[in-house]
Amino acid sequence: MTFISFNPATGRQNGVFEALDGNQLERRLQQSAEAAESWRQSPFAERAALLNQLAAQLSANRERLALCITREMGKLLSESLAEVDRCARECAYFAAHGQAMLPLARSPVTFAPLGVVLLLGSWRFPLWQLFRVLAPTLMAGNAVLLKLAENLPGCAREIEVLVRAAQAPAGLVTSLAVDKPRVAELIRDPRVRALAFGGNREDGARLAALAGQQLKKVELELDEPELHLVLDDADLELAVDAVLQARLCNAGQQGLGARGLVVTPAIADDFVALLAARLAEWRPGHPEELDSRLAPLACGWQREALHRQLAAAVDGGARLVAGGELPDSEGWYYPASLLDGVTPAMAVFRRPSPGPLAAVVRVRNEEDIASLCRALGPDGSARIWTRELARGEQLARRLPFDRCLVNPGPGRAYPPGTAMEEHFNIKAFCRMKSLRISV
Repeated sequence: MTFISFNPATGRQNGVFEALDGNQLERRLQQSAEAAESWRQSPFAERAALLNQLAAQLSANRERLALCITREMGKLLSESLAEVDRCARECAYFAAHGQAMLPLARSPVTFAPLGVVLLLGSWRFPLWQLFRVLAPTLMAGNAVLLKLAENLPGCAREIEVLVRAAQAPAGLVTSLAVDKPRVAELIRDPRVRALAFGGNREDGARLAALAGQQLKKVELELDEPELHLVLDDADLELAVDAVLQARLCNAGQQGLGARGLVVTPAIADDFVALLAARLAEWRPGHPEELDSRLAPLACGWQREALHRQLAAAVDGGARLVAGGELPDSEGWYYPASLLDGVTPAMAVFRRPSPGPLAAVVRVRNEEDIASLCRALGPDGSARIWTRELARGEQLARRLPFDRCLVNPGPGRAYPPGTAMEEHFNIKAFCRMKSLRISV
């Protein structure tokens, strides 16, 4: 079997990569298990030194790594550089603070590493969703198997080069070029003790079910839909800036994006007009040019799915305000697009495809907003825009979501929540051990 790497900016092949065969996979898995046994006995100073080496290698090779991300996933080079830098900072952070997060070796309660941990990354953030888990997992004393998305074989190879340059012990960090059936075999293998996954809920559910059959620890970072709720008294400029970031950063492929823009009547026309004017400024450009604002989508099939969803919404009565036309050029670009008059029943609202598309749902009042959100269930988050903070807080308390923000400011290049605002739990892949001595 082979994996083909495509450049989303041109649609042409970067290269063809061979998958591991059964014997190669077995050798790597056994080497990882042996490395885990050795690494669990390593002193914290040695673990910190490795993480500092990884941070140094990430920083020293940031341009090459960023270009690899851009040429394989399609995101803007500026966003790829920021992703590499974030990975370097995360390694340095756990090198400096990881030991203090774990009890002393002579404490009556300690946290022992589980062993070999399988990390499955997302195509949206090729390095970050791995390194945010990799750094604390190594510091805790575990070995790591890395499996990137199948459209990122070049990034997987770059990680192998990076790990060797950091002089990691053989087998401690292993990148695996394997298909999905092999992943299922890995989860069932007794040498793999735990699993981390970042991506969509359907794949997360399947992987968690496999791991659950083996009673293995699972950590999930799942795609999370987000609503922007724009009330009549909202600061239009603030709300539009935030929506632009949510829908257009990383070409709208964040894993957490505005599922819909729910707007009340008095402000709806002005909001749509301003958003359309601002969207016109975000023109697709080559991702390697640092002044480009809108990158191509990562995969051709993804662009097709987004366009079908937009067309279905228009057929169902939504109004196309901006964009919506497939470019007649090479690559997998899609214009910044805006739909008005979307209904909650439309797929573009309930299950939007990743991409630079904003969908506006008009409602009568805040009671309709609360009813709409309750019908969606608790999965997701909301950003509320209003000049009256008490009003925003009152509405937030009526919503079913675990996360509600009132006037939070523009979105970020990384998803809110675990990805940027808090570090991964260093004890996630450890087993608590208690020691009691009676005299």
